[in-house]
Amino acid sequence: MHELFAQSDSENKNRERKIVDHYNYTNEDGEILFQVLRYDPKEFSQRRPDGKGGWICNLNGVRRVPYLLHGIKSTDHVVVPEGEKDVQAAWLLGFPATCNPGGAGKWRDEFSEYLRWKDVTIIADADEPGRKHAQQVATSLYLLARSIRLLEMPCAKDLSEWVERGGTPEALRELIRNAPEWKPTTQTTGGFVLTHLADLLVRPDVPVEYVVENLLVAGTVSCVAAKPKVGKSTFARNLCLRISRGDDFLGLKTKQGECIYLALEEREEDITNDFRAMGADGSEPIFIHAASAPVDGIAALCNLVRQRRPVLVVIDPLFRLARIRDEKAYAETYAALGPLIDIAREAGTHVMLTHHAGKSAKVDAIDSPLGSTAIGGAVCSLILLKRTESARTVQTVQRIGHDLPETVLEFDPVARTLSLGVEKTEADRQSVAAVILEYLEAIESTKTEPEIGEAVEGKTGAKRKALRLLVETGKIAREGSGRRGDPFRYRFPFSCSQGISGTREQESQQVPERRINTSDILVPRFPSDSILVPTGHKTDS
Repeated sequence: MHELFAQSDSENKNRERKIVDHYNYTNEDGEILFQVLRYDPKEFSQRRPDGKGGWICNLNGVRRVPYLLHGIKSTDHVVVPEGEKDVQAAWLLGFPATCNPGGAGKWRDEFSEYLRWKDVTIIADADEPGRKHAQQVATSLYLLARSIRLLEMPCAKDLSEWVERGGTPEALRELIRNAPEWKPTTQTTGGFVLTHLADLLVRPDVPVEYVVENLLVAGTVSCVAAKPKVGKSTFARNLCLRISRGDDFLGLKTKQGECIYLALEEREEDITNDFRAMGADGSEPIFIHAASAPVDGIAALCNLVRQRRPVLVVIDPLFRLARIRDEKAYAETYAALGPLIDIAREAGTHVMLTHHAGKSAKVDAIDSPLGSTAIGGAVCSLILLKRTESARTVQTVQRIGHDLPETVLEFDPVARTLSLGVEKTEADRQSVAAVILEYLEAIESTKTEPEIGEAVEGKTGAKRKALRLLVETGKIAREGSGRRGDPFRYRFPFSCSQGISGTREQESQQVPERRINTSDILVPRFPSDSILVPTGHKTDS
């Protein structure tokens, strides 16, 4: 089943597609989780029950399982062809069978767990994508299945075609018996499994699955680091709410699904009030633990994630779960994070940690989390929140994807939503530009750049960029050639000292004072509570 989308030839485009079959994917008890539809012309789509007798045409938040899972629970031997049609053909011959949804290249390691300790025969489609898919499944099953055999059907592309040409149960049983046991082209020594590079290169590319587009990757760990009272918890709770609803977060698409929030240092009523203020109505699949962590908290969390497989888990804060004696000890910290990294990868869950940032500013952002550099080095995404007198900002360091430069983080106190503003350097330039404009408007003479630099606070680079911005936008006038003896001089363009007849008082009586609109160069206004929770509620520490 290689084609997941409609064929591209003009004939098929002009034909009305019709449903020719459907395949129910169920849990272990036979309850439908989702359904795959097969069309003519050949095309596939997926949908899930809406709980009211209808369907929703996506699989957001749905647990992915192999096909006919309930039928293979108690079997010792399972056939794994490529698609649902082939699975049904195998069952008609008396062979328990399953496959993954989505076709070639879509096998997940989590599917292999359902085949643990079973004898598995993989039937490859006789083409390049089919053979690559079969190798992918076999590699995933290695060390889990009791035995693995791999074969192709003689004189047929796949099992369905082979059956249509007269294949029988006896013939299939003989083919399976004679198929050699599959072994990877690897060397296993002392627990290490070495795979030849050539075998890795032929495996199909697996696209990155994001929980938050270009920011948080499924199956990885991230850390939100900030000094106290900057808004780590509010950031994490906003993220939970958006993912639970499938809404955009910071303007980025999210993967909708279940969220688990471990509030390990706040009261349940504080968490309730905060989510209510954000607009949560209780229909969201968010599950909260607002208490101290169990003694063996990390092991308990790993078991919980393994059972529920949520999209997101938030640990707020990290060191209330990982009871590390010496926070500066690299080995101890990294060892504590190891199980979280492993369970995230195994379950496809994103695990987010909140943690304090160090007191002093770090040259390298990766060193910002308090304590050992193991935290910054271990996570896939490091998110830094900062607060200055004028703004709060967010910055990321990414192992996958592109780093987000320090950017203004805006907060809507009514809707309690977070959004990205301009980059911090641009905000600084706009802020300095506004101050320079007010300064020049208040005086009656031209000023050189050094004179403006002495009168206006801010970084030198920001002042220079601000002056260029003001000149380019016509907010101020520039005179002089910029050469030695004739430096650039800047003035407010409507100053009466620049050759205009009459005094300032006379001019003000004859011509209404004109003011330049500065709204387009001012920094966005930030509410006093910024991204902190409402007054009266406990904020994160």
